[in-house]
Amino acid sequence: MAVIGKIRQRSGLLIFLIGASIVGFLVMDATNSQFSVLKGRKDSIGKVNGEKITYNDFTKKYEENVKTTEDQMRGQQAMTDDQRNNIRTQTWNQMVNDIIFNKIYDKLGINVTPDEMNELATGVNASPYIQQNGQFRNPQTGQFDPSLVRMYLSRLDQDPEGVEPGTVRRQWLNFENMLKQGQFQAKYSNLISKSFYVPSWMGEMTYNDQNRLVDFKYVQLPYSDVNDADVKVSDDDIKKFVDEHAARFKQDEETRKIDYVTFDIAASSGDSAKTVQYLEEKRAEFASGKTASDDSVFVKLYSETPFDAAYYEKDKVMAPASVKDSFFTVKVGTIVGPYVDNGSFKLAKISDRKLISDSVHVRDIAFSFAGITSQEQANVIFKQIDSIYKAIDSLHADFGQMAFNYSSDQASKMRGGDLGWVKRGEKEKGYNDLIFFHAQKGKVYKVPNQTENAIHLVQVIEDKPTVSAVLVSYLTKEIQPTPETERNIYSTATNFAADNQSDAKFKAAGEKLNMKTVNAVKKDAFDIAGLGSARDMIKWVFGAKKGDISPVYTVEKKHVVALLEVVRPKGLPDVDAVRDVVKPEVIREKKFDILSKKVTDAKAANIDELASKLAKSATEADKVSFARPALNGAFEPKVVATALVTAVGKLSQPVKGNGGVYVTQTIAIQEPVKSTDYSMYTYQLKQQLQNKARYAQDVEKKLASIDDNRFDFF
Repeated sequence: MAVIGKIRQRSGLLIFLIGASIVGFLVMDATNSQFSVLKGRKDSIGKVNGEKITYNDFTKKYEENVKTTEDQMRGQQAMTDDQRNNIRTQTWNQMVNDIIFNKIYDKLGINVTPDEMNELATGVNASPYIQQNGQFRNPQTGQFDPSLVRMYLSRLDQDPEGVEPGTVRRQWLNFENMLKQGQFQAKYSNLISKSFYVPSWMGEMTYNDQNRLVDFKYVQLPYSDVNDADVKVSDDDIKKFVDEHAARFKQDEETRKIDYVTFDIAASSGDSAKTVQYLEEKRAEFASGKTASDDSVFVKLYSETPFDAAYYEKDKVMAPASVKDSFFTVKVGTIVGPYVDNGSFKLAKISDRKLISDSVHVRDIAFSFAGITSQEQANVIFKQIDSIYKAIDSLHADFGQMAFNYSSDQASKMRGGDLGWVKRGEKEKGYNDLIFFHAQKGKVYKVPNQTENAIHLVQVIEDKPTVSAVLVSYLTKEIQPTPETERNIYSTATNFAADNQSDAKFKAAGEKLNMKTVNAVKKDAFDIAGLGSARDMIKWVFGAKKGDISPVYTVEKKHVVALLEVVRPKGLPDVDAVRDVVKPEVIREKKFDILSKKVTDAKAANIDELASKLAKSATEADKVSFARPALNGAFEPKVVATALVTAVGKLSQPVKGNGGVYVTQTIAIQEPVKSTDYSMYTYQLKQQLQNKARYAQDVEKKLASIDDNRFDFF
């Protein structure tokens, strides 16, 4: 009670301290959070020409694009992180393009009218994307039918059963927007390409340049005449070279060079032994199955690979050569293994063995679901299939007559559904497995065909089994590392990082562990070459300093430790960032100066005298043109161009060729035959220019002011 009394006496102080703590917490959160209450909410993903892209707008668009992709993938596997990352990048590019080009389109008066969109969707000359869609083709003729598009558009709000309401309309609106943007882009590109003009004199000049021939002699001093070790290259030399070739080396965005070492998260010998033990514990139960059906149930319950009901001949069996031969000699019911195959241990049970045919004679009644837009329509077809199946199977109705009356396969229905002899592998797997491995001659079977979007009634008329094949059931267990093994591998990676906390140590130790290098990691990338999806590691790379060693990251079943070796900032890089690339070129420049001085010092009057003084040979080149600038198989356009513009008999200045320093002496120039029509060359030049129009949008993006802050959010 005394303590409570003291607290009451100091209640004012207590309230003050609690209030101060709350304020301190808020201040701390405000100064560290993206959503600072003091600085104002930082919600800008980026800016394009001064226009902000907010976090909320970006996220909304991204989620819309994710939803669209999920609708398209319905029934497939779940979306991966890589797919989501790609959608995030596509969303950014889409929003940037909209901001840049919508203003350009408006300024240029480019528009896409509702009539154009209607023509693109339902016109005779509709977009190829629509014409190629199978549901808009007449099932009888196979030709595009605009009326099917109009019927589809009239039912946009009639979503199939089990599909989220609004899905069909949302899919169409997204597709329609894609068509519209495509029209805008096509009009813009056409506007650019049609603006090019090539005067006739350029065609004439091109004709003359390509057909003028020159005979000349030359002396070559190979760069290899000077040893690399005799050429000194300073940092100033490298910087000067970069400055002189700024357009080549200037970077539009910052990149970083990293070295990294990986430690595979792989199973140990002890882990392998535990996997084998698991299989041995299941062997007796696996062996107890009496039929292939029993084996299929067992595989479904315990195996990591599905049961395959197909029979395979020896060269088609997916198993190591060391065991597949035994599949064809042991008794049916025998279990072979365990053996290792693609990182897993397997027990293989020979569930059956028999002779199979290379081809079978089949007849078929097809029921197509192409163009079906509602469950009610599909139910009508299902009832028809059941009725015809019963008529043939139980009431012995004539198969050929039924095929003629009802089959949607226009070719085979005229032959009573007869497909002739079908070769193994020609049909979809389910269809193929039925007719070659499981069907009884004369019996009618229902089989779906996903590729054709159809259901078939199938009857095998005749077969000729001649090839031995086996039906194998596999109990598969992947060889996985145990948690203890993973901890040991992680510990090894951690020790490597701790023991090699310098550039030199990391590289020396990394060379023994197959160290890899990535020259240009980008800030907005999600993948690292050779590793896969590694966004957390990339964020470390761009938060680190040159020479830093990373903590251990786990990427695609590997533990990774990285060294940030080089930072290449936006704009011109520093000397260290380009030393390895530029140094060989600077060496060649210096070799050119050295070899050129030898030419000058020789003070030769003609090419033969120069060759003699330099202890080289003078080589003749006959009928060479700038269109084909080859010297003894070497590509040397500068040398040929020099010979073409140098006066006959005159010795040229030293030429910096690809293979060395050249000096030429022109012997004769043969002018091309005069022509009265240079239109072909004018046309070719115009085509070359027009082809560049497709890069106009890239140029516009390059000229735009784009601030990309995605790194701060993702």
